[in-house]
Amino acid sequence: MITIFLFFVVILAQVGGEGGAGPNEFLSQGDSALATDQIKEAIAHYEQGISSLTVDDSLVVSLSLHTNLGTALSSAGKAEEAVASYAKAVLLHSDEAEQIEDETTKKEAADIASQASFYLGMTHQELGNPQKAADAYAFANMLDKWHWSSVANLGAVLHDELKQPAEALAAYNKAVEILTQTKVEPTDAPHDPRYILSQLQYRIGLTIIADPKRKCAMQDKPEQEVPCTEMAANAFSLALEYDRDNENARHMLASITADGTMERASTSYVAQLFDDYAGNFEHSLVEELGYNGYERLRRGFDRAFGGRENIPRNFSVVIDAGCGTGLAGEQFRNVSEYLVGVDLSAAIIEESKKARPNLYDKLIVGDVAEVFRKLKPVSLIIAADSYIYFGDLVPVFKAMQEGVGNEGIIAFTLENVSEDFEKSLYETKPDW
Repeated sequence: MITIFLFFVVILAQVGGEGGAGPNEFLSQGDSALATDQIKEAIAHYEQGISSLTVDDSLVVSLSLHTNLGTALSSAGKAEEAVASYAKAVLLHSDEAEQIEDETTKKEAADIASQASFYLGMTHQELGNPQKAADAYAFANMLDKWHWSSVANLGAVLHDELKQPAEALAAYNKAVEILTQTKVEPTDAPHDPRYILSQLQYRIGLTIIADPKRKCAMQDKPEQEVPCTEMAANAFSLALEYDRDNENARHMLASITADGTMERASTSYVAQLFDDYAGNFEHSLVEELGYNGYERLRRGFDRAFGGRENIPRNFSVVIDAGCGTGLAGEQFRNVSEYLVGVDLSAAIIEESKKARPNLYDKLIVGDVAEVFRKLKPVSLIIAADSYIYFGDLVPVFKAMQEGVGNEGIIAFTLENVSEDFEKSLYETKPDW
């Protein structure tokens, strides 16, 4: 899981009061310690401050102590305790905020409680509690309607973890609205809003096409249906207008518009995609999605020879193109004298070594087309769902042909597109 809108800011509440070892003093000492990474000392100061609180102390001080204690505990790796501290701050505000008469103090208290709820959401995400994270993010935005990162993170949780694209779309749109309005400075406004807006538009595009059964319409003409792919393409285009280096958006725009001029997904896109995905790659692919393309590839390979027993020989040099964690390579190890795994993602290569040590005779981080040419003559090339990241397959087919020559064999899988997407291909690229 990846969430990209995390802004962890320690709250340094500005409070008055006399000196001495009271809550104010402990809060100040805790903040100083936390700012210099003296985490244990910070925790001790905040806990002393909380212990010294009385009914006469400001709610702002109390909220700050509990919230900043949560931040210190989180920094110390004590996520469960951090949750309790953040939750205490949120509950304190709910119980006592109405008693505050001064509007400035009331707003300050609400802002601190909003940040506490935001941090609570972040910590629940870390602990794998997506619904609790979503609830906390939503509450943070309820307390502070200009808290853009709370709704951005809410969108990420709804889309990535709770699989609620419609609700995620609403959250992302709200974040965009906050960042593009000019009346009020957004809470914790990003240093580079164009980068964030690009990421938000990219994610808006993803939510629009997440459900193939979705029907789309413009907000001002809800009765008039618009192709969802058209709306998603617009979002991806906006993402590129904000940031021309957004390779994810560029790839999705080319894919959704059936842009045959794009030969393949960019190297940086594929590498980043699988670097981010590496740790959970195989579990998500096989156990959650029920993927078995690597097994089907081997069965098809065996059928081509009339059965496994009829495969004529072991292949001297075998390249597993886009090897991932070795799912396909494992299927073909018994027919390979020298098995080479190739992947653009260094993180995936490392996961392969952990998951299947000694499976490959050689592992290469790099471009498969270059490896085909470098290691020729190649006896066998296998590719299980690696070529879906190539728009135009001609270049990679030429590289394969050069690599295997006249004697080698190639076995690969491709993704079957939907009827709607095939129709759009015929309309936009008749010669596809």
